[in-house]
Amino acid sequence: MKNSLLKWSILLVCCFNNLESSAAADSTKISISLNYTIDLSDTYGGGNQFSGEVTIPFSWFGVKGSYGHMNSQYYTLLEVPYDELGATLEIYIPEISFMNLSAVSFFLRPVEKKRITTDIIFGASMARAKSFFVKNIEYEYDAVEEQMSYVFTDYHYVRNSHFGYHAGIDITVYFFKNIGIQLNSRIHDMNHGSFFFVGAGLSFKL
Repeated sequence: MKNSLLKWSILLVCCFNNLESSAAADSTKISISLNYTIDLSDTYGGGNQFSGEVTIPFSWFGVKGSYGHMNSQYYTLLEVPYDELGATLEIYIPEISFMNLSAVSFFLRPVEKKRITTDIIFGASMARAKSFFVKNIEYEYDAVEEQMSYVFTDYHYVRNSHFGYHAGIDITVYFFKNIGIQLNSRIHDMNHGSFFFVGAGLSFKL
């Protein structure tokens, strides 16, 4: 038993020394990025997302982990024929969605220079969305004033879980030694919709 413990201890020390030597020899550092992106898809009518991402490089490849919060407010157009006036009433109904999006990625780094890096990304995505969709609507139109007297809207609360994969590109330009600007894009293809995020943020090397 003691011999086994001694062998495992020696093995762990050797592994730790090897990892430490590799980390010291590798000039690339772990980085954290804070991003603001907009959703160009129509799954939830667009929207914007704030997200944070940790990048762990291993030479020309590595892994990323990210978490973001998206919110979207959009309007559904309801067109109602009004025969007495020979016109169509247009009622814009606000709807809103919130989504928490997590992703784990593997990336390849074809470009790595002192001031710029480029990452090609692909991985798995998971999200939880909460939405308020219109269920019923009541309204009254004043033909004399030519305007709505009132509009009452009843909303339906819906939860959705999204699972799928994503792909994208990160381009980071370092104006300072450890601080840079990151341009990024992500396409998330998921079971309850697809999303296309494009944006930018700050990247910090640790």
